[in-house]
Amino acid sequence: MPRNTFPLKEHLKSKKTIEKLYAEGASVTAFPLRAVFIEQGQEEQEPVAAILISVAKKRFRHAVDRNLVKRRIREAYRTSKHPFIEALENKGKKMAVAILYIDTRHNSTSFIRRKMEKLLEGIIKKHETA
Repeated sequence: MPRNTFPLKEHLKSKKTIEKLYAEGASVTAFPLRAVFIEQGQEEQEPVAAILISVAKKRFRHAVDRNLVKRRIREAYRTSKHPFIEALENKGKKMAVAILYIDTRHNSTSFIRRKMEKLLEGIIKKHETA
């Protein structure tokens, strides 16, 4: 069984890719999470899925609250990413994904994990139909 890790190489950091993602990306929602995604090029050094996690300052004024929600989202992604990664590898695709938190309240880690699984399944389904 693969290890549940979220290494730095899987973090989306490219400003050019992020701008393209928000300009041209498709989206899927599993409240309180929303994903904007776009297929990436097939460069060898790129990961199968590059992820960006964002919690708006408008929704949580205090950095402590934003960081708590981001930690919970990272944990949920880390533990439920394997079916998503396998589906992309089977199709030979690479993807950039921005995961946004759109609620104004805190939610439990288990609730966010269930929604993350639903969100990742939704990305695969929407990408297949597109």
